[in-house]
Amino acid sequence: MIRVNLLPKAGRAATGGDWRTVGAGFGGLGLLAVLGALWWMVYSQASSLEGQITLIQTEVKRLEAVAKQVDQYKAEKKLLEERLGVIQTLLASQSIPVHLMQALNDELPDEIWLNSISMTGNKLVLRGYSYTDIGIAKFMTQLGKKAPLIQEVELVVSEQAEVQKVPLKKFEVVCTVAG
Repeated sequence: MIRVNLLPKAGRAATGGDWRTVGAGFGGLGLLAVLGALWWMVYSQASSLEGQITLIQTEVKRLEAVAKQVDQYKAEKKLLEERLGVIQTLLASQSIPVHLMQALNDELPDEIWLNSISMTGNKLVLRGYSYTDIGIAKFMTQLGKKAPLIQEVELVVSEQAEVQKVPLKKFEVVCTVAG
């Protein structure tokens, strides 16, 4: 047999089903609130991290430009150091010939003139003319005593020569130069 309750809702006896429905509704709302709060936290952290990423990317681009400048400056520095090394080498190799030429000029007597000066290693070869053998001897003596760069002076050739019908002494002197 089927029973039908015809009493209005207010008159019915309360059953436990309404209480469970309300509790489940509040539980669902609470769960939605917690999930919403978690979503908001994750979203705000993600947007914060995206902002940091863009800042870091702009900083990386700026630092890449600075790194290019640094590389360019390093290349320029290397080139300048190479040039400076070449200049120092030239100055070091130039000082001996300059001082040597000054010493030769200071010690050259009036009766002697030089035709050629050549240097191979530490050997200096002087070729020239003199009116007398005494002039050649005086020149060699002065070179040996007064020129600090010249250590040893040796006469290789001294012979009679004639230039424009004037009798002269042609000579060749080899000197050892201090390095």
